[in-house]
Amino acid sequence: MEEQGRPGEPPAPEQPSSPPSADGTQAPAEPTWVSPPLPQAPAHPDAQWQRPDGQPQQPQIQPPPFGGPQQPPPAVPPWQAPPAWQPPPGYQPPGYPAPGYPAPGQWQVPPGQVPPAGWQAAPVMWEPPGPEQVAPPFTSPPPKLKPWAIALVIVVGLLGIGGLYAYAIAREVDRVQDQVAELNQDEPFGLPKTWPSGPTPFSTGESPDPVETTPSGPQASTYPVRTDEDLERVCDGWYYPQSPKFTGKAPHQISVGVIDSTTLPSRHFGSVSVPELKESIWRAWIPTDPTKTQLVGCIDLATTGATAKSCKFDDPKPEKIALKKATYRVRLFEAATGKKLLDKAAVKGEDETCPTIVYLLGGESLVSQVSDRQVYEFFRPYVMKK
Repeated sequence: MEEQGRPGEPPAPEQPSSPPSADGTQAPAEPTWVSPPLPQAPAHPDAQWQRPDGQPQQPQIQPPPFGGPQQPPPAVPPWQAPPAWQPPPGYQPPGYPAPGYPAPGQWQVPPGQVPPAGWQAAPVMWEPPGPEQVAPPFTSPPPKLKPWAIALVIVVGLLGIGGLYAYAIAREVDRVQDQVAELNQDEPFGLPKTWPSGPTPFSTGESPDPVETTPSGPQASTYPVRTDEDLERVCDGWYYPQSPKFTGKAPHQISVGVIDSTTLPSRHFGSVSVPELKESIWRAWIPTDPTKTQLVGCIDLATTGATAKSCKFDDPKPEKIALKKATYRVRLFEAATGKKLLDKAAVKGEDETCPTIVYLLGGESLVSQVSDRQVYEFFRPYVMKK
């Protein structure tokens, strides 16, 4: 018999037999190890004890589970979707029905129509909003101004327009008055300050009381020369004490103003072309700074005579304008004192050249001018005075 190993162990594999030797004999087999049997556990003493006949069997006690007795889990019903929301009786959603439309079941028979046979009006379940409720914006009428408010707005507007118009008129009147006052001050000649001393047809032969007279002559300006417009006043009887005196080395700067129209008498200043090559001399006749002027020449149109020639112009349309002979009054003043240095009347204008551009009023004609050479000859002794 073969030796058995440990209980439960698989049998040991067979060892191959030893190969035969070279002479054909069988080699001795190797020894095989066999494990001894395991000892058997002794039987439980209770297993050998037998219950006496007739003794009842004791119930087997089970220990309580860890943590105390466990309660059976409650029965959970299977998951169901919640029931859909049901509106209560008589509920109406917000904004329904739309303004101007009846609710379902509340349609009434239009006026003038006969309801069909058997028709009954449904009970009214919806009431229109009360006066305390606000109507929708698109149904509310626009606010209206009361008549007294409209009248008040119109009156205020008319008063405002009238006030602005009155203010503009007052400003214009003040401006005209200022201009008139300036003209009165600029005018060197005025009405006589005293009445004649001789007897008059209505006098009693007694001499009147003596009246104080104001000495006539140039008047001093309260401000200095700033522009050529200020020098115009020298020709009208004013002078500027702040201007440089007519003294010192030559040449003396001169400004010449000309009036060549009786319709629109406006004095304009310009340069004078002179036959001098020295820069310091010809610059004295072309002033660039009015504040340095020492002499002021005044050339005023006096009379116009016969037609000397006709001047042709093509723009804006072909036209011929007569150029008439004219005479002028030529004067020269010192700007700082108003002293008159030269006064020539009835000076003929020798320049009869047709101008390139001319501005004339209706019916006005061209006139001959005082040439630059004439001006140079009249004023040269004073400009070059040493």
